[in-house]
Amino acid sequence: MNQHAHGAPALPPKTHPHEAAHAPPPILLNDSFAGGGEMGARMQAIDWAATSLGPMEDWSPSLRSAVSICLTSRFPTVLYCGPELLVLYNDACIPIFGRKHPMALGQLSREVWSEIWHIIGPMQLGVLATGKATWSDDLLLVIDRAGYLEETYFTFSYSPIGLETGRVEGIFAAVNFSTERVIGERRLRTLRELAEHVSEARSPEEACRQAARTFSANPADVPFALMYQLDERRTQATLVGASGLEEGGAASPRKVSLEESGAHGWPLARVAATGRMEIVSHVRELFGDLPGGPWDESPHSAVLLPISQPGQRAPYGVLVAGVSPRRRLDECYRSFFTLATGHVASAVVNAQAYEAERRRAEQLAELDRAKTTFFSNISHEFRTPLTLMLSPMEDALASPQKCLAGEELSTVHRNGVRLLKLVNALLDFSRIEAGRIQASYVPTNLATLTADLASTFRSAMERAGLRLVVDCPSLPSPIWVDPELWEKIVLNLVSNAFKFTFEGEVEVALRWRGPHVELTVRDTGTGITPEELPRIFERFHRVHSARGRCFEGTGIGLALVQELVKLHGGTVKLQSELDRGTTFTVSIPTGNAHLPPERLGTARTQASTAMGASPFLQEAAGWMEVAPSSAAECMPPATTVPSAAAPLPHSVPREARILLADDNADMRAYVERLLRTQGWEVEAVADGATALEAARARPPDLVLSDVMMPRLDGFGLLHALREDAHTHTVPLILLSARAGEEATVEGLGAGADDYLIKPFSARELVARVGAALAIAQVRQEALHREQQYVADMEAKQRLLDAVLQQMPAGFILSEPSGRLTFCNHQMVELLRGPPFTASSLEEFIHYRGFHPDGRPIQPEEWPLARSLLHGEELVDQELLLVCQDGTRALVRVRSSPIRDQEDRIIAGVAIVQDVTLQKEQEAELRRRMEFEQQLLGIVSHDLRNPINAITLAAHALLRREELDARATKSASRILSSAERATRMIRDLLDFTQARLGGGISLERRPTDLRLLVQQVLDEVEGAWPERHIEVLQHGSAWGEWDSDRMAQVVSNLVTNALKYSPPETPVRVELRAEDEAAVLSVHNEGAPIPPDRLPHLFEPLQRGTREMDRASRSIGLGLYIVKHLVEAHGGTVSAQSSQDEGTTFTARLPRSPGTPTRH
Repeated sequence: MNQHAHGAPALPPKTHPHEAAHAPPPILLNDSFAGGGEMGARMQAIDWAATSLGPMEDWSPSLRSAVSICLTSRFPTVLYCGPELLVLYNDACIPIFGRKHPMALGQLSREVWSEIWHIIGPMQLGVLATGKATWSDDLLLVIDRAGYLEETYFTFSYSPIGLETGRVEGIFAAVNFSTERVIGERRLRTLRELAEHVSEARSPEEACRQAARTFSANPADVPFALMYQLDERRTQATLVGASGLEEGGAASPRKVSLEESGAHGWPLARVAATGRMEIVSHVRELFGDLPGGPWDESPHSAVLLPISQPGQRAPYGVLVAGVSPRRRLDECYRSFFTLATGHVASAVVNAQAYEAERRRAEQLAELDRAKTTFFSNISHEFRTPLTLMLSPMEDALASPQKCLAGEELSTVHRNGVRLLKLVNALLDFSRIEAGRIQASYVPTNLATLTADLASTFRSAMERAGLRLVVDCPSLPSPIWVDPELWEKIVLNLVSNAFKFTFEGEVEVALRWRGPHVELTVRDTGTGITPEELPRIFERFHRVHSARGRCFEGTGIGLALVQELVKLHGGTVKLQSELDRGTTFTVSIPTGNAHLPPERLGTARTQASTAMGASPFLQEAAGWMEVAPSSAAECMPPATTVPSAAAPLPHSVPREARILLADDNADMRAYVERLLRTQGWEVEAVADGATALEAARARPPDLVLSDVMMPRLDGFGLLHALREDAHTHTVPLILLSARAGEEATVEGLGAGADDYLIKPFSARELVARVGAALAIAQVRQEALHREQQYVADMEAKQRLLDAVLQQMPAGFILSEPSGRLTFCNHQMVELLRGPPFTASSLEEFIHYRGFHPDGRPIQPEEWPLARSLLHGEELVDQELLLVCQDGTRALVRVRSSPIRDQEDRIIAGVAIVQDVTLQKEQEAELRRRMEFEQQLLGIVSHDLRNPINAITLAAHALLRREELDARATKSASRILSSAERATRMIRDLLDFTQARLGGGISLERRPTDLRLLVQQVLDEVEGAWPERHIEVLQHGSAWGEWDSDRMAQVVSNLVTNALKYSPPETPVRVELRAEDEAAVLSVHNEGAPIPPDRLPHLFEPLQRGTREMDRASRSIGLGLYIVKHLVEAHGGTVSAQSSQDEGTTFTARLPRSPGTPTRH
């Protein structure tokens, strides 16, 4: 393709006039480029005949129109013409083409846009091939239009040209360059998120970290970011936030020396000094390839901006941000970085303000805690001596003498001096803090003064078993000090060493060190933990974990020492090792150049607060441990009777042992004396740990303890006693100097039985102790009753468990929820597996069973579940239970709900009995009975018929007159045997009815028993003609009986008597009348029935004797039938037999049904 920059404009082709007359008005070739500006002129200068488009006169009207529209449009428009897609564009596209202009005009599209042809090529060829338009919105195209690959965005459409000719002659592209909008929106979004995120930061470091996280979300504009914090001296920068780079790399060091940075690193020092933006354009030369965000090319430059706000003298830090390799660092880009840095700077300032406010709040809280601690300590220090002053004075006022003397007077004086010492210490400290203390410095023989002050403690230390070493050699020259202030320094340090030393020595040494003199106070005491060392000289601070002789103190002694040493221009240092000892070293300069000239040798104008060593020595004497057993012996007799000696109520125990714990010797002695006047035994100890050991060795009736004590305080003692099973019920009263409702609530809430606030009167103390002892006695009695009740209940529970475990059936107890709380051994054996484990009604589904009709039992259908759910009481419910080993058992269940007084179901019980064997036996018995009934039916039917025939035949023979005597006798025997067989069959049938049937049926009707007996006897005499039967009848024998059954009773009894008696003896039958019954007696004189057989006489198949049984050929059912017939009539039958009296059977028969029978 050739391009002619200066080609002559083409002329319009000539046309024939005839053609001109009929042809449409021609479009002049130059008209297509008319009004096209620069690009129109350039297009007109091209020899288009040399291109694939051909001469302009061959262009179609559509193409000419498209060219004309493109050139005259003020909207960026590009034409891709012809099959080779030659590029034509208007003046509005010149900025878009950049350095590709004007060479791109008339060139192939794939050559002009070679860097993006893989994106737009398929789109253009698609339109050319199909004639269908296409559209792209904010499409990212990385083009080279300014000497580098640039990130750009376009919204454009591709529309076909020349469709009316039947072929696509080109593409009309309307282009919207949206790069600035897309990138601007992205940067604005980053700024908005940055402002939102960093505003939540509560520290400058957190603000920088939040900013780094926000930058990491936009690597296209910020490939990497580093935020460095400058130290206060501006000598070092610390990396506090990073994105895109790993911390600690060559380009992202964690620490940067500002004095060395710049030549081979980021110019942080220059930015910090100038406060202006710096651009580093040789990043790759400095650090090599760095991350380029979404691009595969390293950034070429970076910007450094100070993190500061307008008006701020020095920046907080520096932001280092990489510049995208696909964007030019123009004004918009710089503005973006400036705004982002401003957001970070605002967040840092806000976070610094927040931190400052937090620090102020912490300082205020610390001041508040210090104030609280101070008042707490001061309260204790004031109230304890006040108690020891006011209480003895109240006792003295209540005594007849109304005076103090002896130990009480000494106690009041000692505690008055102690109060004065406390007030003076507070006054000194207040003066020092207010800057109003007036020291008077004079040349002083410091060695002598120091040795004299330290030696005053020698007697106290020797009594405590300690050695005092004073090593204060003479100094070369006097030392300028205020003697009163130096006295307080030495006394406080030596007193402190004695307080915390229990064995070993205390050494006080003074040394000349040339420019300064050095005082050393060393002890071999308990020492101080490392974490407490920095706070030792803080005002009001006390080491609570330290073991000392006393817990008392305001916490200002060592703080006062430090301030007094500072007044002398010196310093005080501390070295300590736990359990090894502590050393305080005071250094003050020699000479007086360091002291205020106006205070040298001047007279003191302020009131002196010096009291000498006496208060310290009295306090040390109070720290001495006194053996509890000898405390009372060491005390002189009281000159006044405490007012608390008033009679106590009878409910207060008179014999009680009280354990007293207080670290103050005066308080210990005074309270012990008060309690002993009431007749109570008192054991006094000096600290909580000793009190705990004493209480565990021999639990007291009451513990009276101070709150603030060494080793273990009152609350610690209370907690330890409550944790111990042997002492957890011992009442405890706390003595405290903390007044107010809050302190009392805290003490009682911790478990104390009472809380007594100092100062207290003797009467109040004794009353509180007495009340606590009385309550404790009531509590012990109640506890004993409770324990006895529990023991009784446990015994009953054990008895109940034993009964339930030994009962011959399974027993289950369940809660309303279905959780089984008890299951005895029989139930476990019945289940043939582990114990019942159901914890709810739903878990009954794990147990399978069946109803008698074969239906499976649902979980809610189990008897116990029905009782729990619906309150049903179920009796003898028979179920088939599938045991856990797979076997089956037929069980009979009784279940019932257990209700409380409000009729709510609180439990359920079930008794389960295995009736499998019983049912099997019953079934076997039924089978046997059915067999017997069938057998007896057969016997009755098959034997009665022939016997009846024999009987009839025998009767017929006996009626014949021609029979001789022998034949008649034989026929009589046949008849007798047939009748006996008939009776045997009848007895067997009656026996069967009695045993297997529903009982013997009766047909009652009015009957005269006298006639019935006579008729039966007539029949019997016919069968026993050789026997004599006597009949005795007394009174009426009418009644409602079954005459046939009564005849059977009489016949059986009489026949039985005839069988078992000798032939020569008579049988007596007696019938007598009673009020409501008739009594039938049958007596024979046969052999007596053995006594062991009498109880079984009326049982079936029983006979009198074996010999007579064989003779009688009886089956043993007669008496059994008699018994059942008599009982069916509501009567009774009995037998008496002896050698002398013979045997008598007596049947008592009620005259009518329902009449009771007397026995």
